[in-house]
Amino acid sequence: MRYPQGSPVRIGPPDNPILVRDLTQSSKPLVDAGTITLTLQKPDLTTTTFTPTRDDVGTYHQDLTASDLSQVGPYQWKIVVTGNGAGVTFGNFDVFDPLTVAILPLQDAKDMLNIPQTNTTYDTEIQAWIDTILASLEKLTGGPLVNRSITEFVKVGHAYRSFAVRQRPLVSVTSITDNATGTALPTTDLDIDPNSGIVRRELQLPFWARGPFYTVVYTAGWGVPTPPAFNGAARIILDHLWATQHGPSVRPTLAGDDLAQDFGLGFAVPNRAVELMSPYLTEVYV
Repeated sequence: MRYPQGSPVRIGPPDNPILVRDLTQSSKPLVDAGTITLTLQKPDLTTTTFTPTRDDVGTYHQDLTASDLSQVGPYQWKIVVTGNGAGVTFGNFDVFDPLTVAILPLQDAKDMLNIPQTNTTYDTEIQAWIDTILASLEKLTGGPLVNRSITEFVKVGHAYRSFAVRQRPLVSVTSITDNATGTALPTTDLDIDPNSGIVRRELQLPFWARGPFYTVVYTAGWGVPTPPAFNGAARIILDHLWATQHGPSVRPTLAGDDLAQDFGLGFAVPNRAVELMSPYLTEVYV
């Protein structure tokens, strides 16, 4: 299940029943737990322990508030019963930021797969495919699709006149810090090349610092809104991946659906998707 950030979540009836049974009896009747605890693991791997509320004999629930779920990402939980009705059960869910810019919104993805918006059966599976697709598109373009702040460790050297960051297109440089001394270098006279990620100082001045290692904080990405081709390519890839699990959609096979194995991707990408992305693929000018 996926929940928007700020929404409370109930673990228990009616969605995820917490039932305690006496497994020593053949009928496995519901019984009150000797002791029962729920441990919630957050995306940063920290944990919080709760005591679920009893609803009826052998039936419990746990309400998680928005403050319990302040982090975006995957949550895992387990319930441990000791003594009467001893046993363990577990589960998981995701919390997402509903205001995050989406290259392929879930609604668009379901339209592409001819799944009615009211049918939520496959939402979690579809979202997992979307996340996989976006990571691969970023490998094609060489950097974030949506503008993102990046902190990077760069080897520059003393009095170097330029260096290159790894993610593109480079939008701006926030700070450059000499790791040896902790000194922040000036960023008011920088000349940056968005495509190559090369950073220079104006007038070909050197980066005066002890070096050779700098910590560079910069922004890379294609801005907002992103090029429409990103959405189109993601739709095509999703349709192909969905067919590998659920069979072909009702859409007829189109010319150009041959698969491309280029770019070192971890799964086959239809040529039509690569063609849509071609104007944005990695380019470096030295």
